[in-house]
Amino acid sequence: MATTAATRSAVCSLLLQHSRRSASSVATRRFLTSQSEIRKGASAVPLSLEESGPHGQHVIESDLPAVPLVKKDLTSYVLEHVDKWQNKTALECSITGRSYTFAQLRDSVSRFAGALARMGIGPGETVALFSPNTPEYPIAFYGAIMAGTVVTTVSSSFTPEEVSRQLSDSGARMVICHPLLEGVADAALRLHGSPCSVVVTGPSSHGHPNLLEIIADPNIPFADPVEIDVNAPSLLPYSSGTTGAPKGVALSHLSVSTNMEMFLKSKTSSMEEALGDHQEVLMGLLPFYHIYGMLVIMAAGLRSGAKVVTVPKFEPQLYVKNLKEHRISVLQLVPPLLNFMAASPAVAPEDLTSLKTVMCGAAATPAASAQILKEKAPNPIFFQEGFGMTESLCSHMTPAGGERLGWCGKVIGNVKAKVVDLTTGKALPSGMEGELCVYSPTMMTGYHNNPKATAETIDEDGWLRTGDVAIYDDQGYFQIVDRIKELIKVKGLQVSPSELEEILLQHPSVGDVGVVGLEDERCGEVPMAFVVPRAKGVDPKDIMSFVSDRVAPHKQLAGGVRFVSELPKNPTGKLLRRELRKMTKTTN
Repeated sequence: MATTAATRSAVCSLLLQHSRRSASSVATRRFLTSQSEIRKGASAVPLSLEESGPHGQHVIESDLPAVPLVKKDLTSYVLEHVDKWQNKTALECSITGRSYTFAQLRDSVSRFAGALARMGIGPGETVALFSPNTPEYPIAFYGAIMAGTVVTTVSSSFTPEEVSRQLSDSGARMVICHPLLEGVADAALRLHGSPCSVVVTGPSSHGHPNLLEIIADPNIPFADPVEIDVNAPSLLPYSSGTTGAPKGVALSHLSVSTNMEMFLKSKTSSMEEALGDHQEVLMGLLPFYHIYGMLVIMAAGLRSGAKVVTVPKFEPQLYVKNLKEHRISVLQLVPPLLNFMAASPAVAPEDLTSLKTVMCGAAATPAASAQILKEKAPNPIFFQEGFGMTESLCSHMTPAGGERLGWCGKVIGNVKAKVVDLTTGKALPSGMEGELCVYSPTMMTGYHNNPKATAETIDEDGWLRTGDVAIYDDQGYFQIVDRIKELIKVKGLQVSPSELEEILLQHPSVGDVGVVGLEDERCGEVPMAFVVPRAKGVDPKDIMSFVSDRVAPHKQLAGGVRFVSELPKNPTGKLLRRELRKMTKTTN
């Protein structure tokens, strides 16, 4: 059931066409607005001394006030202040102009949650969301959470095999998919083999329920209140963590809501509440299935009353057009996008006139590119860097007025951090390199059904090992200087070498293999395979094609295949990836 690279490319290109077709049927519909309210959660309570976590020498604490724990379910938290700006635009499609006001968003979320309950999907169930960024993504996302389910987000570039693996591991009972991914979803379900219903976020070619019709149907009642334990999982995104194959990261309602409150209220975010006539405008290009786009744009952005312009995929001309026409004021980037903004002549100063803040994360920020962008912009830009993981959520941000290019900022409220010796684990003073460890009340509760991986990531005292080598200075600024972990970062997206190695070993001509990241100016890194062939005359293109049919585009072997007689290993047979990375320097 492999989907070819050509088919995936065609699907991506059709996303724009489909969005235009969908606009004619839904853009002019008038949505009924009710007096329905998102159910109220318990009021926030302050951190207790017992929850404050371990202290010790060389432990860096935030110099910002602690943020009270938010004891509300995630949907209630994000939509809590909708009445303040209910007539403002919440979501707009960059292709069609299809849009929803905040009042329409609230009612659509509640109606979809009510529909899910009628379908028998509710508390204790897991729902998979498989779609590119569209205005309907947050409706499906928050509607499923309002219904009491756990949402597992699936990369829109995944093959049927990859989707099937995530469905099986997460135990999903429903897939909510984009119409152009319906064929991939159906193929994944055939591989999956377990009962799983489907809802499509538009017209279905297989008779599945249509989300657009559901949210426009006044005969479908709004959701009844569902009692939700805020300590229970709300999200199950997948991450490779510090090493290994992708694992489900269990994030509670309390963790996500509190982390967003920390982000918005710790004087580190420019996304203030959109009161009066002012409204921040964000570009929703970073994938909503990824923790960065999901929380910083789709959660914090909507919580603060910002307008989110959804973009299904990156196209240079469309990207620049959106910057200017939608007057984007706060822009979230990953390093490859930053490099494009800084170096491309397609991005002119006049395209940046509305830009006030640029946020960059997901990988180390190139300071030179940040400086070039700041100089290109006609008005002053606050360049804000940050650090976070799916497992820890946001932990570091550049404080307001404290810009320092190339550094990922300081710990935000409630977070503690330390840098430990790679051998002894002892906390180190400023100026010394070691592994960055963080402690926060908003970390994951653990990896789904994987206590071994959880124990390897979170120690007995509750410190999460990030797998990143960092350094901090006397002012408490942190900088990521290297990675212990094996992950490859392609345009800010994680690629697990072991996952690719497992696939490569299924090729009959591959005797042994090691995969590492090859530095790439456009992507940051790209996967490269060192292969010990079983015989002579093996064609590297055949191996690359074998992989490309089985993985998403960002996981493909864009760095190529290099044949070697043996792989560097230690006496116990463990692959020495550091030695492989050194070998990549001799391939160019």
